[in-house]
Amino acid sequence: MNVPILDLSYLQDMSEADLYEVLTLFIETFPIGLGNLEHLVRETDDYDAIHKQAHTLKSSAGVVRIRSTFDDLSRIDMLARNNGSKEEMVQRLNNILFHYSKALPYIQAERMRCKSAESGQ
Repeated sequence: MNVPILDLSYLQDMSEADLYEVLTLFIETFPIGLGNLEHLVRETDDYDAIHKQAHTLKSSAGVVRIRSTFDDLSRIDMLARNNGSKEEMVQRLNNILFHYSKALPYIQAERMRCKSAESGQ
């Protein structure tokens, strides 16, 4: 089964203006949190901080659904709460980074579509 890289169905009932705002917020905040998570997973053994960062990112990943990102964040969160495998955390993180890099152009394009639709262009 081929799962799309991006699923915005959760947001389908929003106006173009509201969707534009949600996607803008996601574009501005998710990469920062993801960068923090990457640093924590790769360079520290601070399982509490890893748990908190993964848990925080799950909120955004539940709204702007990038292939497997929510599930991978949930797994990192669980592993961190249980002082689990750093190797699996790194694998999950790499998966998130890969899918995020593939989805970002689609998110940006949808954001611009919403802006154009709202301005009547």
